[in-house]
Amino acid sequence: MATNNKRIVGYLPPEYHNKLREYMKEQSLTESAALVRIVRQFFSRAVSSDVPQTTEEKDDTIASLEADMARVLHRLMVLEEEVASIQQRRVGKSQAYPFSRPPLLPPLPEDQLATRLGVMPSSIKEAAQKGEDYFKDWSKRKDPGSRAWQKRGNLFHPLYD
Repeated sequence: MATNNKRIVGYLPPEYHNKLREYMKEQSLTESAALVRIVRQFFSRAVSSDVPQTTEEKDDTIASLEADMARVLHRLMVLEEEVASIQQRRVGKSQAYPFSRPPLLPPLPEDQLATRLGVMPSSIKEAAQKGEDYFKDWSKRKDPGSRAWQKRGNLFHPLYD
């Protein structure tokens, strides 16, 4: 029987040969007919993928990409807004709840301490003469920040825990 088809001799790995046999049974084909069909399907796909896209297909692809880009930009905008919101909340919290220590008070002369405690300078002298422990308790009750004071020389020093 004469044919225009070319003869091919080759060796298949066993797993491919088994798959070929399954395909032959499913399709009710001979071995050579199954191979011709498989090769034809392979090359018809390869040829069709080499055909350039039409203008209409390109327009559809571009429209799809533009829609994807719009969605990505929208998501990015939402994320940027969230980041800005979080940063604003952080700034607000750090201002509302400062974790830094209050500034240290300097040692004060008698007249300035009297002003801070809201008493006359003579009251400072009287309390200091009653003893160190008494003065600490007394000044702590009078101080607006409940800070105890201690006399050292001519100045009064704030006490920190």
